[in-house]
Amino acid sequence: MARRVADSARRDLSPIQLLACAAILVAADLTYQHTGDSFVPGGPLDETAHLLTALLILQLVPQRWRAPIIVPALIASVAIDLDHVPQYLGYYFFTQGTPRPYTHSLLTIVVLLAAAALSRRHRRVAAGLAIGVVLHLFRDMAEGGGSGVALLWPVSDHAFSYPHATYQALMAGVVAADLGLALWRQSVRRREPQVDRGLVVEQR
Repeated sequence: MARRVADSARRDLSPIQLLACAAILVAADLTYQHTGDSFVPGGPLDETAHLLTALLILQLVPQRWRAPIIVPALIASVAIDLDHVPQYLGYYFFTQGTPRPYTHSLLTIVVLLAAAALSRRHRRVAAGLAIGVVLHLFRDMAEGGGSGVALLWPVSDHAFSYPHATYQALMAGVVAADLGLALWRQSVRRREPQVDRGLVVEQR
């Protein structure tokens, strides 16, 4: 089952699949904005939005480059939020002075990229994890309330953020680009059999 899901994630999404993902993202995102920072239902809605944000952005990457890294990237785009667990249990040692835990920073990305550079065996996994964290922080910086992300921790506790409307506009552009690529791929596939038949006729 897990392998089937992974294989599906590596393939190009069809226009219908892209529209379905976009619709779910919009629903999850808008609903999350009205739930506040609640564990339930806010948590599942937020993670759904993070996962679909990463999936839709990664569809812009050519399949031969996307396939080796998309599974760890999608996992990291959600799993990074496990660093919130101590806070939910009443322990704030992981987030004193910052709006989000310390691992929500560029330091985590640097560590993962260093691991990718040093480990040939696990290079793609580490690179995928780094990309997933980048995409997670991309959405976190635009979440409601303006809490932002302390990207430069431990050098600085300053929280970086940008308007949620900007995130929505960027994702609308991503979906439009995804649909354009998907429709172009479909037209190419439809032309390929005709070209093949034309070659056969010429050879005869």
